[in-house]
Amino acid sequence: EAARSYEQALANGGDETLNRFYLSSVQGGAAPAHPPSLYVEALFDEYADEFQTHLVEQLNYQAHTTLLAPLRASGQRFERVLDLGCGTGLCGRLIQAQAGSVEGVDLSSAMVSQAKASGAYRRVVHGDLLAFLRESTEPVDLVMAADVFIYVGALDAVFEAVRSRLQPGACFAFSVELATDGSELKLLPSLRYAHSPAYIDRLATLNGFRVRQSWQAPLREDQKRPVMGLYVLLEPVASA
Repeated sequence: EAARSYEQALANGGDETLNRFYLSSVQGGAAPAHPPSLYVEALFDEYADEFQTHLVEQLNYQAHTTLLAPLRASGQRFERVLDLGCGTGLCGRLIQAQAGSVEGVDLSSAMVSQAKASGAYRRVVHGDLLAFLRESTEPVDLVMAADVFIYVGALDAVFEAVRSRLQPGACFAFSVELATDGSELKLLPSLRYAHSPAYIDRLATLNGFRVRQSWQAPLREDQKRPVMGLYVLLEPVASA
């Protein structure tokens, strides 16, 4: 029924990019590599004011605390940190005490405003995370992305860009929603992407990372049921 609605929208001149994306989420098959940036930006601009309260209190969101728990427990210090898809600044506030400086990026201007107001960031950029990673060659100690790649899709370019910025001993910490049907990359009816452990392992090896730690745990709840995620801490392999 949803597929028919999107097909009718296309037939009547509806936005081609958005409706093709919506249609792919309910039809199955090959997923588009990335969501339309217009969709992601509009979604979070509208959601920004109630984002933190709704996510944490109603959806029992825990990706930020689960992802950073091992790093916080270790007491390791990170002089320069990049927070991809920083949202309202949940991760920035958690890692702030162990960081020399934290810089964030988000596609939503409303989220950027809230992250800046948190006081956890030296700089917050409104824009695409891949462009943000590529804007400088300055090495960093930690790149984090909590529950962000569900709105990115294919991660090949992201892994490559992150690896180019990490210095020896640095960490790439992120979570993904688990693909459970054998697909490496799947666009779900929720309009979020899921990734398989095999896909993550392949990209890690291809881009010169080794797994420091990985584990499965809930990200948040959907209809009062836990949504399982894969949490990963990668470190760069020293060049020969």
